[in-house]
Amino acid sequence: VRDSVCVAPGACVDMGILAATHMDEKPFMLMPGDGIVGLGLEALAAGPLYSFLGRLFKGSRNVRPEFGIALGAELGEIHFGGHDGVPLAAPLQWFPVDHPEQGYWQVSIRAVRVGNETVHACEKGCHGIVDTGVSSLGVQASYLPSLSKALGVVQSREGGCQGPDLTLELGGMALTLPAEAYADSDCRLLLGSLDLEEPEFVGVFALGAAVLRHYYAAFDWEQQRLAFAPLKAGGVQAVARPGSEESSVIVV
Repeated sequence: VRDSVCVAPGACVDMGILAATHMDEKPFMLMPGDGIVGLGLEALAAGPLYSFLGRLFKGSRNVRPEFGIALGAELGEIHFGGHDGVPLAAPLQWFPVDHPEQGYWQVSIRAVRVGNETVHACEKGCHGIVDTGVSSLGVQASYLPSLSKALGVVQSREGGCQGPDLTLELGGMALTLPAEAYADSDCRLLLGSLDLEEPEFVGVFALGAAVLRHYYAAFDWEQQRLAFAPLKAGGVQAVARPGSEESSVIVV
């Protein structure tokens, strides 16, 4: 199917859309929308015509080829065209996309630490793939037992959960998650198992909502790089309404 897709006035693209004639009830029946918009690099699309971001940035007026994602406890935002006004607690730190030919927004991870202990030194390489479809933190199945054992979350006297910080070292910056980011109210670990074949995939982590509720993620389509910055306390706030005259940034 070929149609025009708009995210705001002046930000419309003509593109190809893959239509499904049948969808499984799980998980699609529970989803609030009728489809999925892919935000990956062009290599993941069925072709250039089907790449939403590729068509958007090439065909829109005055939209810088960058976007960013931030999630709150109950809402989230996608910023197309820049990052002005995002409540950041520190400047964005940029990293090259690792293996862009695979189509994923992924970054190289230098080491995985729990507290002051290095659980995985990533000698064979580790990779963090930003995925808004993952509600927690995805961990490659072969890495999951040792990481789960090291975290050792327990209930505190105050009723919350106590546990060491989980840190993903990127080189020049670290993504650090407190216990409440990787454990639920009953102190059960919120780590999803990624059943990926080795050695084709080694040391893969899916950076889902657990990370995006604490860090803003920015993506540069043209330069094939991505960035992270911690969000200020208070979380996600609207910057400008889609298509407003006050900002060239489109917020959805």
